[in-house]
Amino acid sequence: MTTSMAPHTGIELDLIDFSSKNRQFPFSEHPDSEKNKIDYKEFIKTLYGNMMKNGPFLAFSTQIRDVNQILKMKYSSANDIADVILKDMALTTKLLKLVNSSFYGQFSNKSIATISEAMIILGTEEIKLAATSLKIYELMKDITNIKILKNMAIRSLQRSIIARELALGEKVKDAEAIQISAMLYGFGEYLVAFFSPKVYINIEIAIDEKKISKEQASKSVIGVSYSELGRFFSSRWNLPPSIVSAMKPISNFDLSKNKLIAEDMQRFICSFSDELCNIDFSMPGDVVGKKIHLISEKYKTCLDITPSKAVELLKMSYNKITKHASILKMP
Repeated sequence: MTTSMAPHTGIELDLIDFSSKNRQFPFSEHPDSEKNKIDYKEFIKTLYGNMMKNGPFLAFSTQIRDVNQILKMKYSSANDIADVILKDMALTTKLLKLVNSSFYGQFSNKSIATISEAMIILGTEEIKLAATSLKIYELMKDITNIKILKNMAIRSLQRSIIARELALGEKVKDAEAIQISAMLYGFGEYLVAFFSPKVYINIEIAIDEKKISKEQASKSVIGVSYSELGRFFSSRWNLPPSIVSAMKPISNFDLSKNKLIAEDMQRFICSFSDELCNIDFSMPGDVVGKKIHLISEKYKTCLDITPSKAVELLKMSYNKITKHASILKMP
């Protein structure tokens, strides 16, 4: 897989000066007015400034770097990786509960007592993935009491479960890139909802009134898409390029599955998982069924996932999450 990427295509996000003292909130009550349109660079500066002033989110940024440290330990010994995980006792306890449950399958009649033992039985990469996914989910869930953000955290976990299952089925390399990318796929939306709820509401209104996608609506309101925001901040945390690249949305769905390079396959899997998890299941069953069918048709050429397979993936991910809600401390 190529390591070269351009996650900020179309906008010069890397040139934004975060040292600027101008932190005035750029939002206007009339985002469609030319006079009051949001300056996306100022918006991002403000967003970053608010992140740096928010205690829980500052801790989030620090711990994402810990997650990154685990992900980048490709050639380290199992003991070295275990030592990093063991520094977080809460994570260690929860991780051992998960690996001893059916979440990861039953591998032994005897319970797994240590992280090192888990690595021997499940594999080092599997435990790295479990630890990093659990860490990101916990951080997103615990950072706020707002229901919509907690729901976003749950969706991020569900996306990661579906993406992992698809990656295993396709025997795709770099499973950590797909699973973590899927978790962070909606992170730009999460940031806007957390720090700029008025802007988030305006984007939701634009989606509803103009019948456009989240990407189109976010770009029309703030001048930068949710995806670009998420990839920008992920790259600032120095997450591996393969993870940031896989977070880039798909524009061409006509690519043949057997001709996809690994990087494109990761992007398609993350995108498909995101669309599937964004279905509103409060709608009537026939409407939900139609949505699933449309998504399957959309990805037919590149992934060839039947509607029945899509339903299986949703049920599997939902069952895993609900069955282990007590371990994951779901709301």
